[in-house]
Amino acid sequence: MAVPEDARTLRSRLRELYFGVTPHALRFQGALVVLDLMVIGFFVFSQFVPEGPLFLAFDYAIAAFVAVDLGAKLYALGSAKRWMKYPTTWVDLVVLATLLFPTLLHNWGFLRILRLWTLVHRERFWNVLGGGRWDDTYVEDLTKAVVNLVVFVFLAAGLAQVLFLGQHPKLNNFLDAIYFVVTALTTTGFGDITIDTASGRLFSIVLMIAGITLFFGIAQKAFSPQEKAVLCTSCGQDRHPPDARFCKACGAALPGWSGRPAKIERHRHHDN
Repeated sequence: MAVPEDARTLRSRLRELYFGVTPHALRFQGALVVLDLMVIGFFVFSQFVPEGPLFLAFDYAIAAFVAVDLGAKLYALGSAKRWMKYPTTWVDLVVLATLLFPTLLHNWGFLRILRLWTLVHRERFWNVLGGGRWDDTYVEDLTKAVVNLVVFVFLAAGLAQVLFLGQHPKLNNFLDAIYFVVTALTTTGFGDITIDTASGRLFSIVLMIAGITLFFGIAQKAFSPQEKAVLCTSCGQDRHPPDARFCKACGAALPGWSGRPAKIERHRHHDN
């Protein structure tokens, strides 16, 4: 069946808005980034205050935004199979489920913080932020490492609340769960909140191992020499010193040297 011309035009316009790099597309993507940040701010704030009737209205308003965003990207891509390939699609579907069924999935609402992870791992975010000046740079790498830690803390705290709430007199809410997770991640171990069951001890062990790994990753990004992102066509090495003209791994000349290094090519039209 032939697709109407108007439908093809709308799809091409949406594809350009979501995945294009024109000034108009970047303004549209910038507006989406701002809305995403507002949604994430609400998710974080809602974890620390009692829920009321107004929260339910906000939940459904955000659900409508997420649903429209998902539907528009699906229509722009023109293929459900391609749409479902992206992890960000699955994350948004989980977030949408927690918003549409707050009573059934209330305890799993902490999964909404995954939107922060998807935001900073989208090429759209780095295309818009600072006009793209931090894309494929030290700033992007360090930001992703810090966000990975923050998201992990919220996810682990939410999971601790779901699994172990009430198993200790001082573990009664989300803030208590964050405190427990941070003390375990940093291996501080004050001992005022402990979970003495086998599953609780296993959970604490995982937190401590993950904490060492995540903090090491941040330290590595923070203190390692700043490098530029340019792909060596000879060996595939994609990080080099800022003033490098030759690959530090194989010695081959780096492509695109003209005073400003060429960046790694990305398939921007297929980034979700």
